[in-house]
Amino acid sequence: MNNYQALKLDASYRPIGVVSSIDALVSSMMGKSRILETHNKTIRSPSVHFKLPSVIVIDRIAKHRKTFTCDKNNVYLRDNGLCQYCGCSVEKSKVTLDHVIPKSHGGKLSWDNIVLCCRSCNQKKGNRTPLQAGMKLFKEPKVLTYHEYLGSLNLDNTIWKDYI
Repeated sequence: MNNYQALKLDASYRPIGVVSSIDALVSSMMGKSRILETHNKTIRSPSVHFKLPSVIVIDRIAKHRKTFTCDKNNVYLRDNGLCQYCGCSVEKSKVTLDHVIPKSHGGKLSWDNIVLCCRSCNQKKGNRTPLQAGMKLFKEPKVLTYHEYLGSLNLDNTIWKDYI
């Protein structure tokens, strides 16, 4: 049941995120959102049956996100789950973040200095710059944009395509 997700829209029907279907159901029961579409999956209590939401709309217009926090989840989205040194696919649970310019050399935790990295490449690079380690980045790190964020949403869900 944890695999079911809902697309969250603001009052202008603009996508603002993805939440678990359970969280979406609770939100609608509390009157904070309305359910627009549902999955075929039903959950039950002793007396009531609920279809899990697939698309919800909240009752207010959300501010358009101009920036995203530079954290593991968002770097994973920006870098499409690929190590930026060797190009291998990295499981979300095994993600490491690499400071392109190491902290010991003055590197900061910022979008232009953090990349997704597999453990092997992170150990190989160590406390060096890519140049010093003889490694090359696939692409230069940059800020995650709202457009990239939307593009990273799981669009295998055909119901969502009408809203994105």
